[in-house]
Formats: sequence, C-alpha cells, structure tokens
Amino acid sequence: MHTIERILLATDGSEHALHAAAYAGMLSRATGAVIDIMTVHSNDAVMLNALGPAVWPATVPYSALSAEEIRAAVEQHAAADLLPATVAACGAGAHLGAQVQRWGQPAECICAYAEDQGCDQIVLGTRGRTSFSKLLLGSVSVQVTSHAHCPVTLVR
Repeated sequence: MHTIERILLATDGSEHALHAAAYAGMLSRATGAVIDIMTVHSNDAVMLNALGPAVWPATVPYSALSAEEIRAAVEQHAAADLLPATVAACGAGAHLGAQVQRWGQPAECICAYAEDQGCDQIVLGTRGRTSFSKLLLGSVSVQVTSHAHCPVTLVR
C-alpha cells in the first residue's frame, strides 16, 4: 500500500461536505498529505435562469443577468463563502493546496481532476445539496465511487 500524499476534497458547502472537510483535515494532519479543495457548479442553475422566473421562480434575482454574469456571481459567492467555510472546517494544521472551481457534471469533474492531478484519495460527503440533476443522474458520491481511479472516502 502506498502513502497518501494528495487528497481531493470535493465540496458543495452542505453539512455533510463540511464533515468531509473535517475528516480530510484530520487525514492531512496524520499523513502530511496536501488537500486540494474543489467545488463543481452545475450548469442547471444557468440553464433554468435562461427559462425565466415563470418557470423557475427562485431565479428572479438573476433573471436580468446574462449567463456569464450568473456564472461570475456563483463563482464569487463560492470564493467568498463556500471555500473559506470549507478551509475552516479542515481545521488548523491541515496542509492546504489548490482551491478549484469547475463548471460541469460534478462526478465527472471530480474524477477527472483527481486523475489529472495524481490525487491518492478523494474525500466527499455522502449527501450534498439536492438538485434537479440528482433526480436524473443519481448521487454524485455513487458516481464518484464508481468511476474514480483512486480510493474514495465518503463521510456522513
């Protein structure tokens, strides 16, 4: 068995994702592994906004924005709130690496990043924020465990 040198922590800011961050932090402190933190934004929100508030009422604040403006707002929110909360949940002494934001299908992006960056372990929560795509595609955690090239740890 080889040592863990690089961990990919996938987060959506949910309670389970923050528990996963605490676990990844503990693993990092125990092994010296560097944690890359990744959040993947779904294009669903941008597409639903394109349909307008009559179809998706929760999008009213963004209804006058272009797709690029919506993406920028989502990324800015993640950089200001979601990622710092995840870093804090990792705890003092965790070895932190890159903080990455991607757009696309979450499981696909997580698995591709982990393989491209040579991650030895993926850590993520068992249940994240619910979305329309989950109804169609299933759980991100199930997809990641099925397709990842490295071990995956699911945290409740």
